[in-house]
Amino acid sequence: MVYLLVAFSGVPFFYRARIEVMIIALLFPAFIFMHRRRKIDKFIIYYIFVVILIQVGQTLKFYQYPISTYIGLHIRVLFAYLTIRAVGQRIMISYIHVIVFSVISSLIFYIPSYFNGFESFLRINIAPWFVHPFLKSSSYQYTDNVLFYTINPIGEGLVKLLRNSGPFWEPGAFAGFLIVALLFNIIRTGKIAGKINLVLFLGMISAFSTSGLIAMAFVWISYYLVQQSRLKRIVLVPLFLCGIVYLFVSVEFLGDKIIRKLSFTDKTYNTRFKSAQIDLYDFSQSPLVGLGRSEQTRFGGETDKRKIHRNNGVTNFLATYGAVIFLLYFILIYRGFKSLCWSYEFNRLFSLFALGAILLIGFSEVFFTRVFFIALTMLPAIYSRNYNDFNVEEEEE
Repeated sequence: MVYLLVAFSGVPFFYRARIEVMIIALLFPAFIFMHRRRKIDKFIIYYIFVVILIQVGQTLKFYQYPISTYIGLHIRVLFAYLTIRAVGQRIMISYIHVIVFSVISSLIFYIPSYFNGFESFLRINIAPWFVHPFLKSSSYQYTDNVLFYTINPIGEGLVKLLRNSGPFWEPGAFAGFLIVALLFNIIRTGKIAGKINLVLFLGMISAFSTSGLIAMAFVWISYYLVQQSRLKRIVLVPLFLCGIVYLFVSVEFLGDKIIRKLSFTDKTYNTRFKSAQIDLYDFSQSPLVGLGRSEQTRFGGETDKRKIHRNNGVTNFLATYGAVIFLLYFILIYRGFKSLCWSYEFNRLFSLFALGAILLIGFSEVFFTRVFFIALTMLPAIYSRNYNDFNVEEEEE
């Protein structure tokens, strides 16, 4: 169930499928939910009520009712809720295992990709078996995904290193899911070292994602700020900062790429800051309920792919759903991490830094409308002082 939660959020074979495929998959967590005699709680009732309220507000504002878009959101909300309530507090360790498996399986494909002919072999002989029969668009053919690995031969730097996308749509997306797993495992174990975190680090290095590496450095510094003694903080935090500055000025793909992303212009697409600038203007047009996900309301009927391209997930979410949903969404994520820290007796200040890490990875990828990240907002429903299954999980590998 947790794998499906992740797959429908970022594995092309699943998330590019028609919504009917997710509806069929929804039957699985629904069955487990009923089999384990879980009860519908007030949390999801309030959650759906707020979603409907915003959708009604968008309908009244724009006089449009994109029913497929609205239903699609409710399907994702139900999928997220039924999964985390059916799985319970094992959601965290199960997610970590899914991501660790994703790293290891991707490296099996990624390392040989440096040999000439291997990627061609994957494309010609393996990828055609994973072209989905129920794609959203019949004209779309995804030929670079073999379920556990997405071929992404674009190099970075002088030596043109290949970037590992894992099973996700691109390396930056892989990095985002790795960061969440790292946050979970730090809270669970209270440590930044360990075999699991080493695997996650290897996955991050192979992805060569600037936003992912910055977020990982941020998580490391955050850990030492909240969990280590004052002496260690005084010594290690400046060392980390010096290391980050050194990488920025010394490693071509990091420094040059960050500077490029900081710009507001690009010949081929909107940069992250340009996307933010456009999104903030869009937000000003409908700050309370947003512009919605319908292309007619979100982009005013614009069809130019370059103009409607958005890669800043934070500001895109703000423009799409407005200030109310934006604040509630990230407050729930913060409360979820705070409850996790309380459950595992970890410094609760770390939850604030965890939210910061989520915002960092969202700054470069449109994550927040995907079903897994919706599930993150529902962690307070299973990690709380009143939850009757508290501490029933355990989870040593």
